[in-house]
Amino acid sequence: MTAAGAGAPALPAAAPPTGDVQEGTGACRHCGAALESMRRRYCCEGCAMAAAIIEGAGLDRYYEEREAAAPRPGAPARGFNAVEPERLPGGDCRMRLQMDGLSCASCVWVCESVLGATPGVVSASVSYGTGRAEIRWDPAQTDLDRICGRVSAIGYRPRLVEEAPRWDRGLLVRLGVAAFAAANMMMMAVSVYLGWWSGMDPRYASLFGWGQLLLATPVALWCAGPFYQGAWQGLRHGILHMDLPVSLGIGVMYAHGVWATIRREEGWLDSLGMLVAFLLAGRVLEQRG
Repeated sequence: MTAAGAGAPALPAAAPPTGDVQEGTGACRHCGAALESMRRRYCCEGCAMAAAIIEGAGLDRYYEEREAAAPRPGAPARGFNAVEPERLPGGDCRMRLQMDGLSCASCVWVCESVLGATPGVVSASVSYGTGRAEIRWDPAQTDLDRICGRVSAIGYRPRLVEEAPRWDRGLLVRLGVAAFAAANMMMMAVSVYLGWWSGMDPRYASLFGWGQLLLATPVALWCAGPFYQGAWQGLRHGILHMDLPVSLGIGVMYAHGVWATIRREEGWLDSLGMLVAFLLAGRVLEQRG
């Protein structure tokens, strides 16, 4: 539980940093997007402002401890003031909201801390298990639009509990590509399997093998990207979780498939495609839940 009294000091309203540095990493410090210039730290003013809010609240270690890059800040949250909150006996208001975009415990911590440090907020708590936030505030000092605007400015998306969640379009695109490739690889593999009994010409078997490798390459190198990112972030912070063995398995299966295709042997790349497609489908269902 993070609490801030009614008289809590406001977060600094400093202008967003310019992001100019002597050496860059090529990725936005906040959301991880590619940078146009190596002399910048942030991809846009929104990410720069989000970093200013986080650092102004004294939460700098969020960038060292998080397991995944933060979502890119969107438009300020609006329309929450039209919802009637729960009125408490002391005059305070209370509301439960769903927070989209939470990807690790550090996200929960920074979201909860920014909410709790907002002037007028009496208490705020965010559950990592459900993604639900419970906020209590003094209506004489602030309103729900202003409170939600603080977390939307750092990239998280508050919504009413009864509203449908907003899908991660990037994850859905990866799932679509993986499912399409897996289905076609499976059809090619079935043709090769049937050819074992019907005497398929080795040239056609080789052609189907190279076709599977062509389809498996974007699946292994791009569609499985979220698992690689999660494994790398975990290793950076000394945390071992399921993304690491999943990433190793995908890498080994793809390397074996390349080697087997060159040697004109069966590479089982259809299994790789189905594995990634099912894992991504699990991520989408987990996000939905």
